[in-house]
Amino acid sequence: MPYAESMEHRQNLRSGWAFVADSEAAPALIAAALELDPAETITRSELAGMTDVTLKRLYLDDTIAELVEAGVFEHATDDTDGERRYVVNDDSDVLAAAEQFDRTLSERLAD
Repeated sequence: MPYAESMEHRQNLRSGWAFVADSEAAPALIAAALELDPAETITRSELAGMTDVTLKRLYLDDTIAELVEAGVFEHATDDTDGERRYVVNDDSDVLAAAEQFDRTLSERLAD
């Protein structure tokens, strides 16, 4: 799906589940956020390195910006190398729900 169509499609989504399911990058970025230390800053390049999401994808789509808007990530003030840095929002309701979902599903599948 071309970038403009993808953005328009995402704006029309009514549920968080549809956003995650429709996104190539969101599931991996949310999983990475669950693993990151909230005090650690990270760049798009570093996020690409720890996920199966290409750096090109992270620059072409707005998934990181949408996850910032959703409160999963926050912009960090440390961008001394010229590349925007992010931190995990430790108080994120979305991230807490993702963690609960991950834990509950893992427990159910282990039964």
